Amino acid sequence: MIRTCKVITTCFQGRMERPNTTMIGEPSCMCNHSQNFPTEDSVLRLLKLILSEELSVDPGVTNMDTVIVNNNVNWSIGNDWLNSINGTKTHSGKIIILNRDNFGRSFGGYNEAFQKYKNDYDYWIFTEDDILINGKEYFSKSILEFESDKEIGFLALQGINNEGLYGKSGPEVVHAHGGVGLSNTKVLNELTEKLGSLPFADESKSQEYYDIIELGEIAFTNQISRLGYKLEVLKKDYPLHWYAWDKIRGVSNKTYIV
Repeated sequence: MIRTCKVITTCFQGRMERPNTTMIGEPSCMCNHSQNFPTEDSVLRLLKLILSEELSVDPGVTNMDTVIVNNNVNWSIGNDWLNSINGTKTHSGKIIILNRDNFGRSFGGYNEAFQKYKNDYDYWIFTEDDILINGKEYFSKSILEFESDKEIGFLALQGINNEGLYGKSGPEVVHAHGGVGLSNTKVLNELTEKLGSLPFADESKSQEYYDIIELGEIAFTNQISRLGYKLEVLKKDYPLHWYAWDKIRGVSNKTYIV
């Protein structure tokens, strides 16, 4: 039986506000997602939405656990709520709460979850808390496409971007937007063997935003491509993800399919 896991990273820290989802990248896609979670309380409300999705949405597999990685900023109200849902049964598995120090942001969280649980699962979906992976049977559809081509190393749920920072473009910076998508334990183990971990800005590195992006978002899937694997966009005829702020305010996710 295939064992599956979805990793969702979060942090009880306000983020920049972005009123609308817009096109970004090369090739362009609707990946510059809206967000309006400026306070700890708004992040907590977001996590309650995530919990309701995990309870109700059918991922198309029968044994999918959801690991929520809390990049801890010591907000006791939020931490207590997260700990209270640890072990909650979901549609196809259970909630696992993993608390860690807040460095490397989402990509440090991706690494923490994989290193801790890599012997427990065969397939992994990674996403951030404001990107809901919630289309019907999203996990089984992703696995089916991933397994259709042995050269695929990462299946992007948003899109592939050939642009990096500072005007760079090309194979040295090609990556999946947000590092959001699916891979398997075999590929992620190869990446760990090469680099010592999944890429992220560790405690010895700058934690400035652009360094997090370069060492985390870009490097994570770019290094998979450097192993010789393909980065592919998941083919879909209906949306499999929904930006949380768009969902909350009633904006359709059908425009994400281009």
